[in-house]
Amino acid sequence: MEIGNDILTYSLPENLRSLRKMMKWSQEELAEKIGLNRGNIASYENGTAEPKICNLVKMAHLFKVSVYDLTHSNLRTKEAYLNATQRNGNGTPVSVDEILKTYLTETEDFENAIKGIRCMFKLKLKNLDEIPEEMKFMQDQFEQLYSLSEELLNSHKDLLEKIRCKCQPRHEANDEG
Repeated sequence: MEIGNDILTYSLPENLRSLRKMMKWSQEELAEKIGLNRGNIASYENGTAEPKICNLVKMAHLFKVSVYDLTHSNLRTKEAYLNATQRNGNGTPVSVDEILKTYLTETEDFENAIKGIRCMFKLKLKNLDEIPEEMKFMQDQFEQLYSLSEELLNSHKDLLEKIRCKCQPRHEANDEG
């Protein structure tokens, strides 16, 4: 998928309406399951409002699909929906907290992988008597990519923490304070 097309495939309003109807739920019933009111659901389905990230995560969890599939895939057919639930772990019910832990684990795995690649790259460089000129350019490009990857990983971790804090039930937040 091209990056430019990705922006044009925002499908939440259509998917939300289709999935709700597939489940034979009214807007009121869906709203109750998520902890919202019917007007919120109507606005999301009409495309006149966008849900907060926490509510988006709750909807994806309820429909057993990824947030990406809910917002960017065409889930208007039963087959497409079933494929999306399979991509999301066969629709195994998990809590928002478990979803966030999974993302954090994946982030840590990715971080370890890029650190390993950097270590191997440095080892290869260390074993060279002299670094060829074209290799110096590649070394500089690699270090820039590594630095950008670290920044992206840190931003991703910060985002996950902010989502965790926003999605944490109020009574849990009060217990900790």
